[in-house]
Amino acid sequence: MSLKPSDSVASRRIKLLEILATAGCLLFAGVFSYKYLIMPAVDPEHKATKNSVTMQAIEGYMIEGSYLDRNGSLIMGGSAPGEAAEAAYPMNYSYAWLLGYYSVSGTSENRFALRGNLYDYTMFTLDDHNTGATVRLTTENGLQNFAYSSILNGMEGSVIVIDNDTGAIMCLASQSTIDYDVNDPDTLLLSDVEGSQYRRGTFENDPPGSTFKVITAAAALQMQEEEDLEDSFFDYNDTGTYVAEGDSFEIRNWGDYAYGEINLETALNNSVNCYFAHLGNLVGQERIAQMAENFLIGKEIKIPWLGTIHSVLDFGAGTPGDIAQVSFGQGNTEITPLQLTMIAQAIANDGAMMNPYVVESVRLGRLPLYTHIQRKLNNCITTSVDEKLKTIMHSTAVGYGLDENYGMVYAKTGSAECPDGRVHTYIMGFTEDASFCISANNSDISYSLYGYAQQLVAYLNDLYGR
Repeated sequence: MSLKPSDSVASRRIKLLEILATAGCLLFAGVFSYKYLIMPAVDPEHKATKNSVTMQAIEGYMIEGSYLDRNGSLIMGGSAPGEAAEAAYPMNYSYAWLLGYYSVSGTSENRFALRGNLYDYTMFTLDDHNTGATVRLTTENGLQNFAYSSILNGMEGSVIVIDNDTGAIMCLASQSTIDYDVNDPDTLLLSDVEGSQYRRGTFENDPPGSTFKVITAAAALQMQEEEDLEDSFFDYNDTGTYVAEGDSFEIRNWGDYAYGEINLETALNNSVNCYFAHLGNLVGQERIAQMAENFLIGKEIKIPWLGTIHSVLDFGAGTPGDIAQVSFGQGNTEITPLQLTMIAQAIANDGAMMNPYVVESVRLGRLPLYTHIQRKLNNCITTSVDEKLKTIMHSTAVGYGLDENYGMVYAKTGSAECPDGRVHTYIMGFTEDASFCISANNSDISYSLYGYAQQLVAYLNDLYGR
């Protein structure tokens, strides 16, 4: 039986429609994939647009996932559908700079800190009850609140505590020019002071001050071992002033003190600028730079889900005067308080620097979505150099009032004269369990931090059951 001409035409039309329909579907799929899958993966602006569309579609019924501390205690959560999660007092202040925010406006998104980096899990990955995933942090609520309320207590700066063995961030408390309330992100707009919206401890880069003398000491101890030098290598007659060879810049000790005949331990105990300026030139730029790089100064360090910290190692023109400046913690070298804590952690951990982390896990019900894997960043110093460094850091800590009543404590202070006229002070150190750094952005002298360090160490000893 043969087809009629009309049947043949109809058949061709049907086939043409099928081809057009298929082509249309493929074109739609291609455009959709390009716009919502490919471009968001390679272009941040397209991803922000996609996220904004997604958020606007789910915000009426989405329940943001909760944040818990290392013990499973609630930090932030309990939101109703369409409402922002909240933190109870004092966590709404003590954790504000660590938690941050995520929001959308039109086709743009605004995000900062953990909530800004974990939104894919806590807001866009929902269970059967439209609730986002739960994030467990490495922090401890009592310690975080204590650091914010009792140590900072309105003082602009930060308190950071890291577990010696694992690199877990147990505390990252920040105080800025703003009393930021995580329950009310608009509080971030209450100040137009430059840098006021930065989280202290991770974003600020200032000279390390006398904390860098630990690096210079480590380089000198390493040189002693490699060249089999006598202990007399460390002897120096301090007159209270030092001028590097071929330079005219005069370096003075704090308070214009002159210490006479001293060695490395006495010099670190008393933070003698002239001693370390001289020692830096004795050891040389190459060795100091290598030791600084061993502790990752000058490198970018990524903290999972939190961000990347930066530092600068700068010897200028490399003149004896430049080397002297760097060797006692001034000049153009810059570092964050978090990295100072990491340096303490590495020394505490027999020279092994661990990658800090603050997110332990992310779960959607019983389903694990993310679990942190501990990672070593670098072996910074040899065990023998580490032991010698610990000895002089312990006697230094005793001079700060951290005596046998506090157990075995190791520490070093620093006061940095910043280009903007500020004096940034630090005390960094460690106990047998945890490393810490307390930093104050505007203070006169580092000995004002002794009492805070004593309070923090006592709290840590109780926390670890010492």
